Amino acid sequence: MVRTASIIMSVVSNVIYTYRSPSKAFEFMYGRPTNEATSLGYLMGACFLTYVAQWPYLARQSHLEDFNLQTSLAASLLAWLLIAPLLLYCVAILVYFLHRALGGGKTSGQIRVGLFWSFFAATPMMMLFGLVKGFLGSGTAENVVGFFWFIALSYFILCAVVRAKVGGAAQ
Repeated sequence: MVRTASIIMSVVSNVIYTYRSPSKAFEFMYGRPTNEATSLGYLMGACFLTYVAQWPYLARQSHLEDFNLQTSLAASLLAWLLIAPLLLYCVAILVYFLHRALGGGKTSGQIRVGLFWSFFAATPMMMLFGLVKGFLGSGTAENVVGFFWFIALSYFILCAVVRAKVGGAAQ
């Protein structure tokens, strides 16, 4: 039990560190040995948290428009935990090919870890977006939070790719 708590705190502290200094966080991440289980864990964790972020909005829509909440939750589960990971792996392959074409030296595993961590690190903003959309509905607040989530995700991906390019040779 203690080991699980230390792993969770490590992930939380790494997310906070990514917000404070994204380039250093990715430099540290690229310095560790790559592990497909780690990148898959980041991806599935991010997809699961994004799925959970959809709950308030789906509950609101179910109440306001009188349709089945379980059907919406099942469709969202299918989309975020089965389809989205496959699409994000395809995006990671494309980014890897772009990285290699521009002369980068990182492996595909390192690129995947960087991209999936970027998505995972941006999930707190996605959770806030889900709460705002669920409780306040569509409007200015939703647009502002969505904009900040998009900026954070884009900046993390940019830092991951730039750090991969200038970070030296592959391990």
